[in-house]
Amino acid sequence: MHSLPGKVIMFCGTHRGEASDCVEWALEALCQGYDSPSLRILAGLIPPFTTFEVRDYATKALRELDISIPVGAAAISAYAKDLVLDIVVQPSLMQGSLRLLCDLCIAEDYQQDIYDFYLLRWAYDDLQQEPVQWYWNGADRSNIHQIILERCHAWLVEHNAKAT
Repeated sequence: MHSLPGKVIMFCGTHRGEASDCVEWALEALCQGYDSPSLRILAGLIPPFTTFEVRDYATKALRELDISIPVGAAAISAYAKDLVLDIVVQPSLMQGSLRLLCDLCIAEDYQQDIYDFYLLRWAYDDLQQEPVQWYWNGADRSNIHQIILERCHAWLVEHNAKAT
């Protein structure tokens, strides 16, 4: 599915996220040609959103589209996967996506599988201001972008292998 459902999976599989993200995702998914009864209802909800109602329709929509809904850390990783894909597909989004991954890692008590992105965010930020950083061994201004892209690719391979 081109319209990435990570935020929706996180919303349904944890108590994190925003109901409005689910409605926005439903609208994008419909525009991209995906369809299901619950997806239509979700896309048609108007503010103020009721968390319970949005979670109910979002969960049904994901199931109708045959998208699994993990819970807990796995749901957080589903959203992290979208952010990592953003970096790979559009490296110009690197700084913003790293910031979101770092914030997510912190909010999730330093969730182990996304901890590297916490470190890479601070290494990247330090190298924007200083010639050295102390977060990622061997990273410097000449190679930080490549290191981040390589780690993103490796992370995606690791997480796709776990999903199968």
